[in-house]
Amino acid sequence: MIFRLIQIVLPNDKKEQSERIIKEMDIMDYSYSVFSKTHLKSDIIVKMDRSEELLEIFQKEFSGLDGFRIIIIPIETYIPFPEEEPNIERSEAKIQSERISREEIYARVSEMSQLTRIYMILVAASAFVASIGLLNDDVAVIIGAMIIAPLLGPNIGLSLATVMGNRKFIVRSVKTNLVGFLIATAVSVVVGMIFAVNPQNPSIVLRTDIGRGSFFLALASGLAGSLALTTGLTSALVGVMIAVALMPPLAAFGLLMGSGNFYLAFGAFLLFLVNLISINLAATVSFMAQNIKPIEEEESRKAKIIAKKSIMLLASILIILFALIRFHIIY
Repeated sequence: MIFRLIQIVLPNDKKEQSERIIKEMDIMDYSYSVFSKTHLKSDIIVKMDRSEELLEIFQKEFSGLDGFRIIIIPIETYIPFPEEEPNIERSEAKIQSERISREEIYARVSEMSQLTRIYMILVAASAFVASIGLLNDDVAVIIGAMIIAPLLGPNIGLSLATVMGNRKFIVRSVKTNLVGFLIATAVSVVVGMIFAVNPQNPSIVLRTDIGRGSFFLALASGLAGSLALTTGLTSALVGVMIAVALMPPLAAFGLLMGSGNFYLAFGAFLLFLVNLISINLAATVSFMAQNIKPIEEEESRKAKIIAKKSIMLLASILIILFALIRFHIIY
């Protein structure tokens, strides 16, 4: 059982209203302390799966007040450890999933989606290592490239931004993705121009062949990535899984383009696009299924429309890509 320490800063005259809300909630413990001459701080310990409900109520009630703020601190355990109360009945509306709050999810994914110098360096390094691994048909080197590839954040970030209806976040995630993909392509193209590329190399051939396995791998990667982030689990291994679906075909595309094998390069690029769309489609559906949405009803309604349109668009693109793949295989 995981807990959260929720620290809420409010004006002094809102103490009674705050305490009334807290007493109606299923919380472990709480206390008040002086924050400033005009504000107080409430420390609330709550189970992780109930934190979002508490945060939502407080934001709806007090978000417009001067000086209002919330700080969320993870707690590994709480002594004395509380016993489960299986006989307590809760309405279906109050039953929360086992995920962390939307605020924590947003903070984690937003940080991972930033376009930074480190992100660009890691993408370039990953593309170079992946290109060398493909050239030498060395699986261990290719896996090493996937470990350093920071592709989880901007891809999952795009899906999260979609279900939250956050256009600025969508633009930022798309920008980070595009810059990363362009850097990876440029690096692998240069490697393909410098070194001899054998188009019959098994590792390269594998990245030009679009099969059902690749499609389901990408879907599983998107699903696993969203679940890892929403449940607060480590995303390192899931990030490798997403990188496996994206970086090798992108590196193969660049190598083949740099060596003049344009027909095979087109196949690698199609595989990359199928995997990219599949990851984002699976993650978007997963976030929607977990009921991640804005707090305000009007914003939630608009975000739901955006998410549904996005899913339809991604599904349509996949159908077009599969048609192109069939045409590419035949001709």
